[in-house]
Amino acid sequence: MDRQDHARGQNLVEFAVILGVLILIIVGVFDLGRAFHTYIVITNAAREGANYGAMHPADEIGITARVIIEALDSGIALDASNVEIDTEINPVSGNPIPGAPMCVTVHYDFYLLTTYLLGDRLMTLTSIVEMVNY
Repeated sequence: MDRQDHARGQNLVEFAVILGVLILIIVGVFDLGRAFHTYIVITNAAREGANYGAMHPADEIGITARVIIEALDSGIALDASNVEIDTEINPVSGNPIPGAPMCVTVHYDFYLLTTYLLGDRLMTLTSIVEMVNY
């Protein structure tokens, strides 16, 4: 066996080692892009809910529906358990206080692909949007 045969075998082993690391990096970048897209979607959904809630602060069902519909249009499935609504209520009249902040929080459990190899697949993304009641 000459030196050229040893070099070919060594190149093949080096390529196999580097290929595994390269695939892990590519899948990680893909996961990061998916997570960023999901975060943008839930932020837009929370913003849509807060915008509707600023004009209709007593309509919690409508706020939640706006959040769910906005996310669904982008391919993310939310339900009412993912949405939290917080507004200041006047204790005397029971109505929301004009000028008080309307806060809509959206939580979403995001599952990573890369962690099939590394463990702990779940990552919770949270977006909080606050607007003022009219």
